[in-house]
Amino acid sequence: MTVRLSWGLVLATFSILVVVACGIGLYALHQGAAIAQASSDLQTQQAAFSEFATRIRWVLIGVVVMTGLTVVVVVWGVAANVLRPLDRLVGYFEKMAQGDLSQQITSPGNNEIGRLYSAMAHMQSSLSDTVGIVRQSGASIFERSQHIASGNNDLSSRTEQQASSLEETASSMEQLASTVGHNADNALQASQLANEVTLTARRSGEEVANIVETMQDISASSHQVADIITVIDNIAFQTNILALNASVEAARAGEHGKGFAVVAQEVRSLASRSANAAKEIRTLINASLGKVDAGTQRVNHAGKTMQDLVAAVQRVNDIMDEIAAASEEQSNGIGQVNQAVAQMDQVVQQNAQLVQQAARSANELESEAARLREAVERFHVMPSQETGKTASDYALPPRALQQASTASTSSAKKTPARNTAADEWEAF
Repeated sequence: MTVRLSWGLVLATFSILVVVACGIGLYALHQGAAIAQASSDLQTQQAAFSEFATRIRWVLIGVVVMTGLTVVVVVWGVAANVLRPLDRLVGYFEKMAQGDLSQQITSPGNNEIGRLYSAMAHMQSSLSDTVGIVRQSGASIFERSQHIASGNNDLSSRTEQQASSLEETASSMEQLASTVGHNADNALQASQLANEVTLTARRSGEEVANIVETMQDISASSHQVADIITVIDNIAFQTNILALNASVEAARAGEHGKGFAVVAQEVRSLASRSANAAKEIRTLINASLGKVDAGTQRVNHAGKTMQDLVAAVQRVNDIMDEIAAASEEQSNGIGQVNQAVAQMDQVVQQNAQLVQQAARSANELESEAARLREAVERFHVMPSQETGKTASDYALPPRALQQASTASTSSAKKTPARNTAADEWEAF
């Protein structure tokens, strides 16, 4: 019996009661009028009214009995088909409110309550599917958030280590830049000193060259003196021969040539002394020539040495100039490297802050996933829904993921460049 039929019976019963009551009233009026016209005495009217009242009584009793039976049937139908199913339905709703989505809901019939049961069973099945998917997705999100949190923590630790290493590198580069700058200054001073030494060596070479020329002039003069001594020696030899000849001629002259012999003897003595002096002078000149030649050779060797020294000093000067230029370039390069390291240090510091924020976000996501899992765990679903679709079945296909990542990349490229260092690290 449906609810509509039950209420239809109730309405029909009350309608029949109203119609019967109206009919009885009209019939009573009609019978009363007929009795009043047909009866002339009071006894006859009383008997007729008594008979009519008896009939009316039985009719009313029949109507009341029929009404009672109808009410009983209607009450039973409402209790059996409406109240008890509604009580069971309330129990189902209470269990669903407690998280039990594994109930077996059977329809009591094909009436309104039965359709309500069917709708409730469909709702429980849909909720069970949804809760199962949410449970699996929550578990997957929780697991992945744990991996993300762990990875972010590791990345944060490595980024902090990298930042510390970069700070040490920046400090070392500053010290190296200071050292290289000091070396560049020293190289510049050394280059200036080398230039001064080169000038001094050139002047020394010129002086040595002058000394070499002077020694060569002295050697030439000594050779000229030796030639003159040779001429004097020849003259003394010839004078000695002439004195010898004069002595011979004086001996031939006898007494007349004694004076001439004495003069010849003196001349011969002078010639002998001149020859001895010339010999001694030659010996001294030869010794002087030997020493002058040795000195000339040494001065020539010293001149060559000074030339080699000047050339070596010039090479050293060139090398020192190259070292000074290289030191300056190295100082400039190290300054640029120091600036780059400082910028990298700033970027890494900002990156470390971003990684720490990402780690905090990952930890918060893990906490939210844990709360979601706890909230979903209170629901009890059917085993068929627990082993049904997984969260990956509802994930985007690879092409959609690729399009989504491409869209996110393009949107990131279109974003105005604010906080350049932070954007560079995010791209990194």
